[in-house]
Amino acid sequence: MKLQFGGAVVAALAAFASATAQSPDRVLYNGMIWTGDSARPAATAVAIRGGVITAIGSDEEVRASAGPATRSEDLGGRQVLPGFHDAHWHLPGRPEADLTGATHQVEIVARLRAFAAALPPNAWITGRGWTPDMFPDNTAHRRYLDAAFPDRPVLITDRDGHQVLANSRAMTLAKIDVFTRAPSGGRIVRGYDDTPTGLLQETAMGLVRRMLPEPSASEMYGVLRDQMHRAAALGLTSLQVANGLDEAESEAFERALHEDSMIVRFRVAVPFTRGIADSTLRMYTTLRDVHTGLLLRYGVAKGMLDGTVDAGTAAMLAPYAIRGGTGLPRWTQADLNATLAKYDSAGIQVELHAIGDRAIRMALDAFQDVAKRNGPRDRRGRVEHIEVPDPADIPRFAALGVIASTQAIFASPDPTSLENYAPLLGPQRASRAMPFKAFDDAGAVQAFGSDYPVFPMDPILGVYTAVTRQMPNGTPAGGWYPQHRITVEAAVRHYTAGSAFAEFRENEIGMLRAGMLADLVVLSSPIVGATAETILNARPVLTIVGGRDSYRAIP
Repeated sequence: MKLQFGGAVVAALAAFASATAQSPDRVLYNGMIWTGDSARPAATAVAIRGGVITAIGSDEEVRASAGPATRSEDLGGRQVLPGFHDAHWHLPGRPEADLTGATHQVEIVARLRAFAAALPPNAWITGRGWTPDMFPDNTAHRRYLDAAFPDRPVLITDRDGHQVLANSRAMTLAKIDVFTRAPSGGRIVRGYDDTPTGLLQETAMGLVRRMLPEPSASEMYGVLRDQMHRAAALGLTSLQVANGLDEAESEAFERALHEDSMIVRFRVAVPFTRGIADSTLRMYTTLRDVHTGLLLRYGVAKGMLDGTVDAGTAAMLAPYAIRGGTGLPRWTQADLNATLAKYDSAGIQVELHAIGDRAIRMALDAFQDVAKRNGPRDRRGRVEHIEVPDPADIPRFAALGVIASTQAIFASPDPTSLENYAPLLGPQRASRAMPFKAFDDAGAVQAFGSDYPVFPMDPILGVYTAVTRQMPNGTPAGGWYPQHRITVEAAVRHYTAGSAFAEFRENEIGMLRAGMLADLVVLSSPIVGATAETILNARPVLTIVGGRDSYRAIP
């Protein structure tokens, strides 16, 4: 029997199909939405279709667009922000003992013993997160490891990732002795008799690291999956990876794309190297041109100009107040200018790690030079970290169109900052460290990140630190050099729109506006409009990337 439908039924079915095709997939309403969009800074509801925001406004306006198949969700008055965006992040390379927060070398050894218990008998013991203040006289030495591990190789990386401490067994396997010379840009720290202490800084770290077995692609995929879920639970929707990927890491990213398990957007840097071959540069541009999707992109190169203040390797204009020396610059200005010009000619954005005032000035001079050599264009050069800029160089960021890629959480006045970092700089230079407000006042574009795993990737903790310059317990009273504090709204903009701009995605992400990708985070309690004391009470309860839940902690 052939079914016949009357004209009215056919019209009704057509209307239903049309409404379903045009209506949003989901509507979130009864929220307190901070959009980051000056044209419409506040709203209560947002509609999403196909991973894109189709409407944002009042409950009445947005809910009117819902169709029969639209899934609607009451936000219960919670605050909604654009998804947080970490502009400087690293993928951890291997499981290691977590040494973060250890109070002294005895606790370091205890954590290493616990980690080693699950390893094969002859496996290398590795850890990360120590700081100089954990050792007597702020001086790390292999003897503290040798006593506990005389026969097994041990290698522990400091919190910043710019120096390692190896025990004697590891030094022997790496064939490092009194006659070993440090590579260019590195330092083998030696005792009074010229014997290596086990402390290796900057490029010298590779003398021992090359001995470590490489993790497999499968292991790295597990690390990637774990880190994505951690990031999503913190409200992060985009991460900019500041280190080039090795083969196993690249395979892990490709597998995540293939299996549709990528729940965070990534942009990955390639190495910025002196004397780069044309063929290698073409490979980098091919990566950029092939990966144009919404979840994984390339197109930026990361270079290292100096080290860190805590290691005494950040390149300074004047000697350190304690121990002397002006750090370890890794480039001459001429080499830096020439290499930058070559990458820039290929259309590759460049970000330069520069912590000391000398390195920061070198980076700015190089960006100024490349604009003269290659002509004006929207290159968005970036300087990463910028911890101790000379005040005279701060206005140059806006003048040159260079992005200040900073890390709010670096301003944490923890024991390392107060007992090692600040004394090394001396009071005058320490007072101008991490000047977030000065960058804003000078009109620079500022992008916030964490430098994870150097510091936690928690953006709410980063916002709190930028706003208070205090530890979570409220110390020190009044904040550490409070003249550099900024408002909550400024900090959130740096974690959203500023970071999106830093990777040329300001028209896709970084604010909540119709036509932009539906990346957002719902918080348990507000941070915008809240007092500084209550910021840390807020936790993400729902993170959405491209309209899909990447993290949910509410029914």
